[in-house]
Amino acid sequence: MAIKLFHQCGHNAVWNRESFVDDDCGDGLILSPVHQNKNSIESLPDEVKVSSFFDPQFYLPNSQKPKLATYDFFPEVISDGFATADFALRALDAARKCVDFQAENDFCRMVIPARHFADMLPDYTDRQDAYAVHPFLQVIDERQYEGDVFLTVPMTRAMVTHEGYRSGLLNWITSYPELSGVYLLVEDNRTTKQIQDADFLMAYMKTVRELVDVGLKVTVGHANTEGLLLTLIEGCEITFGAYENTRIFSIDKFVVTDEERRGPKARLYIAGLLNWLQYSQAKQVQAEMSELWGAVYNPTTYGDGALAAAREPHFGNPSLYKHFFLNYEEQVRALESLDANGRWELLRGWLLSARDLYDEISGFPIDLDKHGAGDHIQPWLDAVNWYKRTYLG
Repeated sequence: MAIKLFHQCGHNAVWNRESFVDDDCGDGLILSPVHQNKNSIESLPDEVKVSSFFDPQFYLPNSQKPKLATYDFFPEVISDGFATADFALRALDAARKCVDFQAENDFCRMVIPARHFADMLPDYTDRQDAYAVHPFLQVIDERQYEGDVFLTVPMTRAMVTHEGYRSGLLNWITSYPELSGVYLLVEDNRTTKQIQDADFLMAYMKTVRELVDVGLKVTVGHANTEGLLLTLIEGCEITFGAYENTRIFSIDKFVVTDEERRGPKARLYIAGLLNWLQYSQAKQVQAEMSELWGAVYNPTTYGDGALAAAREPHFGNPSLYKHFFLNYEEQVRALESLDANGRWELLRGWLLSARDLYDEISGFPIDLDKHGAGDHIQPWLDAVNWYKRTYLG
């Protein structure tokens, strides 16, 4: 079964567009209004829009981010200063404007937005219904929209791992026969770039599997490299992004702050290790462990150019991310050509190989930083093997 792979656009979305259009990488874009103003999205070529979809990003309704203010349907804008009670009177108007915007741009699907809640509220579904679900479904019916309709479902780690809460959300989602699918976002406030908790990964995969099993299409937004594990689930669409805030979901990007943040160190995706290494450490492995380097590095013109640079590239160098896009898609397409059992076998093989290669690097010795080391490999192995035993037989 084909695996759809969407670019999760963020800051410098032009890189995603160039990768999609010029390098034929990915199946479409997920457009981000917090990073792209209304005119920039409307001016995209029709052939790009028809393969892409728009994330309305109503997560933080009182966000003061300037690009969101260019959309007349954003809650803060249409309410002239968001307040829950006031927005209830404008929710239908916001839905009409947002639905019309999506339909007029001929995106590949209609997306119903949602509000982000950090806590497991007992009335989570009631709030989402009043905020967007009921108004949007009413307008979609009025407009006689006939395409796929996806509901945005933001969840936290606690929601995903709580069996009863997760079951309640599933019952709520399936109560709407108008829905074709779910745009799932999982917030995991971890201190590592890769997920290193096997129990959480299992609950995450189970959540997606439960949605697919009731006949819904599922797009997992803001996925990091763990998206490869989700390819075991037939019918799951995955995403890939450039900067980390497109690969790990949080609402930080919607908060206006004067705090100055230091840019991270440049990293390069190393396919054989299923991870991003600090550029300086990747160069060290390349220089001192040339045979192993040939086993872990999958060359692209972008990666080769970055490695050949006279000095360490800035973390905002597009070559780092375009290299990742090509490498990651190649891995996804290798999995796509197989059935679920074949995917498990290939993933397991990659993980076992990565484990051995990390051991070799450590024994050389080169001590990779905590984000570049292989501490995620065993939890990922545990998760894919659990999925095999539980669902594939």
